[in-house]
Amino acid sequence: MTASYRLANAPCSWGVDFADRPENPAWMRVLDEAAAAGFAAIDLGPVGFFPTDSARLADELASRNLTLSAGGLFDPLTDPGAFANVVDKTRRTCTILRELAAPRLVIIDCVSDGRGMFAGRPEQAPRLGAGDWKAMMSRIVELAKIARDDYGVTSYLHAHAGCYIEYGDELDRAMADLPDDLVGLCVDTGHSAYAGIDPISLIRRYEGRVGHMHLKNIDKGVHAACVAEGIGFFDAIARGIFCPLGKGVVDFVAVRDALTDIGYSGVAVVEQDVDPTGDASPLDNARESFTYLASIGMAAPVGAGA
Repeated sequence: MTASYRLANAPCSWGVDFADRPENPAWMRVLDEAAAAGFAAIDLGPVGFFPTDSARLADELASRNLTLSAGGLFDPLTDPGAFANVVDKTRRTCTILRELAAPRLVIIDCVSDGRGMFAGRPEQAPRLGAGDWKAMMSRIVELAKIARDDYGVTSYLHAHAGCYIEYGDELDRAMADLPDDLVGLCVDTGHSAYAGIDPISLIRRYEGRVGHMHLKNIDKGVHAACVAEGIGFFDAIARGIFCPLGKGVVDFVAVRDALTDIGYSGVAVVEQDVDPTGDASPLDNARESFTYLASIGMAAPVGAGA
C-alpha cells in the first residue's frame, strides 16, 4: 500500500535556484526528465524559469502527464531594500499557483553572504538582532497575507541551510512568532539534517502545522567535511552534499512512518540540489530516488498508477 500524498520533483534538482542564470538547463528538459523519472508533478521553481503564461504552462504540463505541485520564494527576507521585488515575485508566483490549482507557497530566506559560509555550523553562525528578526517576521506575515487574501494560496515556512532561519532554535522561534493560522511548516528532511535537526522529531513536534514536505538527503562524509572545513552552502552543493534519497543520513522509513502517524496527505517534493555546471545526471538521480521511495511504499512503481 502506497502513501496518501502526491510525489513531485523540483527544478532545483536540475540546478535551478534562480530563473535568470545562463547555466540553467532548458525548462523543457526539466519537465521531460521529471516525467521520465516517474513523477506526476513538479514545483514551479523560481518564477520565470517555466513559462509564466498559465495556459501555456498548463498545456506543457498536461502533455507530459504532470501537474503543478507548489511554488516558492527564495529571496532576501532580511533586506528591506529588496522587499518590493519580493512582493512582486509573490504576486507573480501566486497568480500561477491559483490558476493551475496548486495553492501552496513555500517561503525561504535565501542564502546570504552573512550566513552562507556558516551552513551547518550553529555555534559560529552570526544571528539576527531582535529588530532585524522582528522585521523579517513582519515581512513573512505580509507575504503570507498577500498569498492567502489575494490568491487563496497557503504559505509554509522552510528552514534552509545558509539562511537566517536554519537551526532548531531559529525555526522554533519563527514558529512561535508566526500565526499558526497563517503560516504552516514545510519540513525539508535534508536541510534539517544539514542543520543538525532530527527531521522525524520535527515532523512529530509540529504535526499540526506540517502542510508541505521536501524529501532530501545528505551524504554523511561530504557533510562532515564541509562543516569541518567551513565550506559555504553553494560550494557544498558542488561537492555533492545532497545525494539520492536512499544513500544519505536520513531514515526515510522513519519519515514514512511519521507522516503516516500524523495523517499527512499533502505533497512530498523530492529534491537533490546539484551544480548545473557539474557532471551530475539529474535524470538518473530522480529515477534512483523515485525507485527507492517505491521500494519503501512511499511511491507507486512506475506504470502502477499515481
